[in-house]
Amino acid sequence: MPIGIYSAQTGMVQAQRTFEKAAESIASGIKQDINPADIYVATGLDTSIRAAQKAMENAQTGYNFTSVADNALGSVTQNLQRIRELSMQAANGVYSDSQRAVMQEEINQNVEQIKQTLNQATFNGKPTINAVTPENPDAVAAVDFMVNPANSSAITYDPNITLDSLNFDVSTSESAAASLDSIDAMIGEINSKRGEIGAVQTSFEGAINQQMTNIMSNSSALSSIQDTDYITAITDLKKAQFSMELMAKVMKTMMETDRYVLNLLQ
Repeated sequence: MPIGIYSAQTGMVQAQRTFEKAAESIASGIKQDINPADIYVATGLDTSIRAAQKAMENAQTGYNFTSVADNALGSVTQNLQRIRELSMQAANGVYSDSQRAVMQEEINQNVEQIKQTLNQATFNGKPTINAVTPENPDAVAAVDFMVNPANSSAITYDPNITLDSLNFDVSTSESAAASLDSIDAMIGEINSKRGEIGAVQTSFEGAINQQMTNIMSNSSALSSIQDTDYITAITDLKKAQFSMELMAKVMKTMMETDRYVLNLLQ
């Protein structure tokens, strides 16, 4: 094979390789010539991003968990407010025993609604709020949410709230009046617990924002290492395409010239 044609073929192969590499970079969005040191850094950044994403998911789960508890306590407060209204009404001496019995029935219905709300306030099978009362003296374990993989820190939420007995008696005006203090104490405890939940949720929001910042920072660094520089890739693609066309023309011209020379020699 003549040296000129061999050189043209070599140039054609090199241009084709450059073309394929540039085309693959454009299609995949990832550089094809990352050096080992950059691969090592990129792997670490990818691990950090994945860990931050999981930590952020944990924090969001914690926020959702406590939201269930807060919504339940809001509903319980409404029931207690209604019980308080009925107790105040029953404390009025103008009502008969039969009328107070009707009020007692509605109070009992509200108490059952409170119990049902607390029992159903679960997340993935775990109680989000647990009323510790004389009838239910057992506390449940606190729940930890891992929100920062860098230092293994966790946000802890305690589902327990201590309340007086849910047995309210309005059969007499005296017993109805006596119930008011217990009801007010319960509402106060619930308001305090909701404030505690709000503080915990603020911590979850802070953790989510922190991990989001970490993800964005690490993603930017990872992108600068492995993402395709499209302007450079497209330029390389066009150059390689031009070189392939040029080498093809050179090879064609050389082959035609060689045939012409052979014809003259014959």
